Amino acid sequence: MKKLVLTVLLLTLAHAVPAQKQPRAQWREYVFAEEDGFAITLPSPPNPHNDNGDRHIKVYSVRLGTTVFTLRAISRAMDCETGLAEMWDDANRTDRREPVIPGTLKQVSLAGMQGLEYETDLGSGQRSLHRFHCADSRKFYIFNAGYQGKQRPAEVMRIINSFRLVSPSYKQ
Repeated sequence: MKKLVLTVLLLTLAHAVPAQKQPRAQWREYVFAEEDGFAITLPSPPNPHNDNGDRHIKVYSVRLGTTVFTLRAISRAMDCETGLAEMWDDANRTDRREPVIPGTLKQVSLAGMQGLEYETDLGSGQRSLHRFHCADSRKFYIFNAGYQGKQRPAEVMRIINSFRLVSPSYKQ
């Protein structure tokens, strides 16, 4: 009988005290038409800044719990095919500080842009996704996400798949 009374009491208290909920992310599209020619859907506003003071590289980053997502938009003249080929060769090097996980290096496309992707093992159960896309001879986009575990968080692919190119005349 004591167990029954205790169970009823606990159930009553559980329903009487509302559970504290985590604030839900407010996913929305952010447009950077003038700056870097793209739009992307994120769970919170990004933190845009120049990469190590280089005015040709703008970094957009957001945190998703323990996952950090970063997009680098590079604005400088470069040959897309040569750049991607060099990155492919670099990913195949065996003396890399962050080894590429076998079987993850592949060609990908996004919003009509050719690219490549691979994952690296950072140790201690941490991984990093690296994606490189070339829009034209003046725009290069690098996506990076560091996360815990072997499974890539679904939010990372939601962000990447939301990416689209926009012209500077685009209005929100």
